Amino acid sequence: MCNIAEIYNSSIGKKQIVAVTGLMLVLFVIGHLAGNLFIYGGPDVYNAYAKKLAGLRPGLYVVEFGLLAVFLTHIHVTSLLVLENIRARGERYAVYHPVGNRSFATRLMAISGTIVLAFVIWHLLDFTFIEHTGPRSILGDGKSYGLYGVVFNAFADPLHSVLYVIAMLAVGMHLSHGVQSFMQTFGFDHPYYTPLIQKFSNIFACLVTIAYSSMPVYVLLKA
Repeated sequence: MCNIAEIYNSSIGKKQIVAVTGLMLVLFVIGHLAGNLFIYGGPDVYNAYAKKLAGLRPGLYVVEFGLLAVFLTHIHVTSLLVLENIRARGERYAVYHPVGNRSFATRLMAISGTIVLAFVIWHLLDFTFIEHTGPRSILGDGKSYGLYGVVFNAFADPLHSVLYVIAMLAVGMHLSHGVQSFMQTFGFDHPYYTPLIQKFSNIFACLVTIAYSSMPVYVLLKA
């Protein structure tokens, strides 16, 4: 039986780690989206959801730490695989010319992944590590609306919303690649089913992108 070190030190093992951690992150993206959509219920509904989520602490800290570990592992092992590919080809990754039936999302994986990483840091600084009852939570009537107000004021800025949508496009491309990569890594490769998997991953990624992007558009139309 292979131990963790043997899995980690093999290319196939690394791909499996990336696939599994990627799937876990996809599940988080879906869950996070479900919570964010409460914004359509208004400030009371959205803030009630946020309060209930915060009430899960300290247990929530365990989940957040686990998610951070998964995220960092995904980035680290992916970086190792990219370096292996560079050494195997004997040329720089940036001048690699893809061939075959590699999807557009797959070819831009490195770029979309970098954008997603930058977005996660920005998103945490923008919505998580700030005071939810401070000046940024106050809307036009002079009242503080908690986290709802923070999110609403952020998306009321057109530049902020445009950058958010661009980030969601990168997330969508990364999701599309991730689903396909997971299936291929674990042997789900078939002349009939592979095209169906590609179509499903593209549709899934589009739906997630549209759902996330709809929130800043909704705020801009309402502001």
